[in-house]
Formats: sequence, structure tokens, C-alpha cells
Amino acid sequence: MVKNCGPQILNCLLDPNCRKALQCLNNCSPVDQVCNYRCIASYESPNLEAFSLCVLQKNNCLGLDAEIPKLPSVPPMVTFRGEEMSLELAEDLFVGWLGKLDWSWRVVAGQNPAYDQFPCQYQLFYRGKAKGSFWYEPVFQVRTLEGKLVWRRRKYRVKRATIPGTFFFSVLDNGVTSNEFWTIVDVADDLSWGLFHYSGAARAAGQSYTGAVLVSPDGQYPDEKQRERLASAMEKCGIKEWELFNVDNCSCVDPPLGIPEGSRLHSAIKVEDQKWVYSQTG
Repeated sequence: MVKNCGPQILNCLLDPNCRKALQCLNNCSPVDQVCNYRCIASYESPNLEAFSLCVLQKNNCLGLDAEIPKLPSVPPMVTFRGEEMSLELAEDLFVGWLGKLDWSWRVVAGQNPAYDQFPCQYQLFYRGKAKGSFWYEPVFQVRTLEGKLVWRRRKYRVKRATIPGTFFFSVLDNGVTSNEFWTIVDVADDLSWGLFHYSGAARAAGQSYTGAVLVSPDGQYPDEKQRERLASAMEKCGIKEWELFNVDNCSCVDPPLGIPEGSRLHSAIKVEDQKWVYSQTG
């Protein structure tokens, strides 16, 4: 580590915030994703990113490795509003309400305790300026280990997989690359809710994981009429409703939203035609 990353180590140790992150991580088990990610999200900084990028991502000084889990194998939805799923349509379902609202979706509940339990989770999906480019930016709150409530944002590159409704995601998160495989499990015809499943791995950190997120336009649970269809969608993921962590969407003030100028949204569906109306509950 010192041979390959001496300057990055020194800069981190001299930075109080980065030093706290290392001390925090040192108290976590290497396989405890909840503990590790809470430390990272609480104390993230440019020096921590440079440290992780050098020690873990570029030089793999700890000799770690992990692969994306192959199970559960979750099938994507095959039709939407009676039409066969296509690559363009699947992207439009991710884009969701963006354009009519300032976000694509809000997370209602999630399965993974490390990544899906944060308060006030907004999802932004959009097509980039470059032909064929597609991006995902989650915006969420973190209550740090010191009790502060702060906003965080990530940026994922999204690539189409072979089967419509499935995608490859990649992100550089505080110096470590995570690669993920996402599946659109189901989306209601009126876009009142959706269920997305993901499997991922941060190879350089030696961590693999799976998760699922239930989303809606306003962060509220689907109504009772949707429960049977929702239960069926969850069954495809091998999860039960009681396994999900409900997201706290009560105090979501001034989220740092917005997408790059020149971004493109829907190509196959028109959200403007939806009768669902957002109520200012957040």
C-alpha cells in the first residue's frame, strides 16, 4: 500500500474527515456491507475517493475479489399495456415520471439493508446527449454517524443487456467501481408503481450483493387493488413483502435534483397522458 499509494494514504491521514472514515471502516467486518457503506456515506470526501481508487481499485492491495451473483435469476416483464417489451420501451419505463415531475421515481421500500434504507430516495433516469447513452442518478439522504442529515448523489452509466427489460449498470462510488445487473420486474400500466431488481459486485472491495426497490411517483405504497400483482412481482424476485425496508419520505426538503442540459427523455410512451396526479405530501 505504501509503495503504490503513499501520497494518497498520507493525504487521507492528514484529512480529519478521511481519517474518521478509515477508523470507522476499521471497526467493520469486511463482509458487513451495512457498516462499511454507512462509514463511506457518512465521511465521503475527495481524499477518501483518491485513497480507495489507488489502494483498492487500481492496485487491489488487499487482494479482494467478488462476482455479480447469478441467483436469483429474475425474469423481466415481457409486455407493457399489451405491447411486447422493446429496448426503447424498457428505457422509457425507467425514465418514468421525469418531465412531468422533477424525478423518474421515488423509492417506497427496498430489500438491501446497505443501499436501500436511506431516507428520501429519488431516481433520475435519462438519455444523454450522445447517441445510445443512458444514465441513472440516485439522489438520497444520509444520516451520518455524527447525526447530520446530508444529501448524496451518484451517477451510473447504463447499457442495454440482450433481453429487453434488463440492463448493465456501472458506477465509481468513492473510488471503487461497482457493476450491477438490473431487471424491470413489473411496472403498472398507469405508472403508479414499479419493481426493479438488481444484482451487483464491487470486485475491488470484495463485496457482492442483491436487492430490489419498489418505486412510485410520490414515494407512497401502491393501493390495495395492486397488492396481488405486486406480490406476484416480488415472488419472481424470491422475496416477501415483509422483507422490504420502508423508506422514510417525510422530510425531503430541497433535494439536489436536475439533469444535464440537452438530455432526452421518453421515446415510446407519453407520460403527459397519465391521469395520476402528484400530491405534495413530501
